[in-house]
Amino acid sequence: MPNTQSNRGLTILLFAFGIWGFFPVYWKTLVSVDEVEILLVRFILTALACLVIMPLRGTLVDFRKAWGQPATLKIFALSGSLLTGNWFSFIWAINTGNVLESSLGYFLCPLVSIVLGRIIFKERLSRIQWTAVLLALIGVAGMIFLAGRVPIAAIVIALSWSGYSVAKKKSQLGPVVGLGLETAILSPLAAIGLLWIAYYGQPTIPSAEPWVLGSLALCGFVTAAPLLLFAFAAPKVKMSTIGMGQYLVPSLHFMLAVFYGESVNLPVLISFSFIWAGLILFSLSETQLISKGKAVDGIPAE
Repeated sequence: MPNTQSNRGLTILLFAFGIWGFFPVYWKTLVSVDEVEILLVRFILTALACLVIMPLRGTLVDFRKAWGQPATLKIFALSGSLLTGNWFSFIWAINTGNVLESSLGYFLCPLVSIVLGRIIFKERLSRIQWTAVLLALIGVAGMIFLAGRVPIAAIVIALSWSGYSVAKKKSQLGPVVGLGLETAILSPLAAIGLLWIAYYGQPTIPSAEPWVLGSLALCGFVTAAPLLLFAFAAPKVKMSTIGMGQYLVPSLHFMLAVFYGESVNLPVLISFSFIWAGLILFSLSETQLISKGKAVDGIPAE
């Protein structure tokens, strides 16, 4: 029975990571819609999706209790703000043909988390971890040199997700409840933003094709579904499996970048190889931490 549960958990976990990994395919169906409008609609529909899912999971009571806790609301307002930067950067990268940047950003997330852990929580870094960070910095420097510009989307993705993880570190709420709270807090602002664009801007949603509108309508459940799958699978698999599995997401993004015809030449591969080498060293250090009973946080926030 334990092996059966573990195998089922692994299957569901891989399915969740696969959804996150192939997210660029979904977001490219919305390329005709402005990124800001997508972001605002995503917050509202994700909040509604979570409100539908929470009663099914029996967690709506936790959601209600959180609204009476000012300290919790402050934390989730902060994490929601960081989520805004993460989502917008990711959507922008995908819809402007920069899938490679999203891959770079999520490859950098674990390494940025190491640095933030050292700065904020005074966590000690091993020589392996410092070497991993240095290799990643060399890889990013190579990407900047090759592109002739700073990969802003990748950097914002990495910083916002790592900051998001820090903000959520003290939270005891589950992933769906937490996501529901974050998006519910910011949904009124999102609604105001959509109204402002409708009256004073040039909205792209009204002129979108019906199939595009149908795709956009699914974004709430598309956002919440992999989190729900992850929440179900995580207790049934080892932390080392979760930690290593998170690299499937940017790896799939990288493959999609190649598929979409983005420039992935030898110098780019060399730059990425430094980042991959850093991640290998990082994974070795994480394996050591896991063996000592410490957890790994690896939930993407796309």
